Amino acid sequence: MMPSPTRSTLPWLCLFFFAATALNFDELTIGVGNFKLSPFDLLFVTIVIVKFSRLGQPGAYALPSGPVLLPMLLQCLALAYLAATSIHPKPGIVAPDIARDLRIVFYFMCIPFLCYKDIDSASAYALLQRTIVYSGLAVTLLLLAEQVVGFSVTEPLRNVRLAVWLLPFSILAIFFFPNTLGLGPGRAYLWTLFMFLALAMSLNRSQYLQLAVTVAVAAFLGRQAKALQKTLLLFVPAIAAGMVVFYMIGYVEVLLDRIFTVQALEYDSSYGARVEEMEGQMELFRQSPIFGHGAGLRSWVMGEEGFELSTFAHNSWAFYLMKFGIVGTALIMLTPLSILLISLFRPYGHPGLELHRRYLLCCLPIYIVVDSMSGGLAYAPKTAFLGFMLCYSLSLAANGAAVTAAAEQDRVNAMLTPRAARHG
Repeated sequence: MMPSPTRSTLPWLCLFFFAATALNFDELTIGVGNFKLSPFDLLFVTIVIVKFSRLGQPGAYALPSGPVLLPMLLQCLALAYLAATSIHPKPGIVAPDIARDLRIVFYFMCIPFLCYKDIDSASAYALLQRTIVYSGLAVTLLLLAEQVVGFSVTEPLRNVRLAVWLLPFSILAIFFFPNTLGLGPGRAYLWTLFMFLALAMSLNRSQYLQLAVTVAVAAFLGRQAKALQKTLLLFVPAIAAGMVVFYMIGYVEVLLDRIFTVQALEYDSSYGARVEEMEGQMELFRQSPIFGHGAGLRSWVMGEEGFELSTFAHNSWAFYLMKFGIVGTALIMLTPLSILLISLFRPYGHPGLELHRRYLLCCLPIYIVVDSMSGGLAYAPKTAFLGFMLCYSLSLAANGAAVTAAAEQDRVNAMLTPRAARHG
């Protein structure tokens, strides 16, 4: 039974995504002790309220389809573990810090199961794509506006709070879904160019790698799809035009210096601090390797005036092992891993679902691998983003199972229909 539009979680999910990516500003947060309440936190609560308001509907308590049931069981197991280990925290750990840490887990573990049922039509998938691309455009405009106001080649601007990690997803969405987005070749090219300019000027090396790999994978998966191959031709002219712009404003040297200094990271003070952070996190992990120190732990590198290990995590895996130990980390990560496996690594017979599967396969696994090395799973805005994308992924598994079941039912009906009835 379809939920009424006013009680669907889908529009709130899209607002949640937009707020986490384009509205991640300190000016919009409300401090509650050590916990900072952001707009996307409030939207997450709204999603939960909308979901609970539908518990009186028929079918609310029915078990999900087979492909969804396994990740949901793993999620329940992980949440039970987190609840059991957080009820009685270790000395010195306070409730706001526990809430701060648990929300990063709840976003990518709970959002998929709260919202996947409402993504059940072509129009729902079109709304997801428009959300990804329009959020990317908003981030692009903010980044480029900052550059216009304070541009400098001697002291380049960087805004680490803006969601530059979204831009490869947005660029790839333009490649895969120009018709869904209502884009002609001209607008598709301009949007790709603007997003590439913003991404390059963010000086974020992780996203340079992410974009390169996602475009390469897309070209490989689309080698037999002429429409996709033609769309990918937008990328090379956009890069060429972007490099011309950078040459004209004297920014090419800044980009090259940023990219090639990866060969001399031992002389990079930022890199040295990251190494010290990870060493400190791994030292804490060795103190309690099985179950970790628990959510809410606070500790510092170089004293309380230095970097806080518990919230400043450039390596997500070290962060999770320090907080939740081997057992907790394994339980937490089983949920997203199972969603990826059941939804992305088996082709669908439905052409629409298959196109979405290929889009997600191009960008979601590589995002988790690349961005986790710079904190992708340890910061609330990024895990909110990941929750949205995992929800998108899980919906494919659910809809793929529904399409298969419907096709099987049609086959059975055809077999049971008397021959005379079928022939008139």
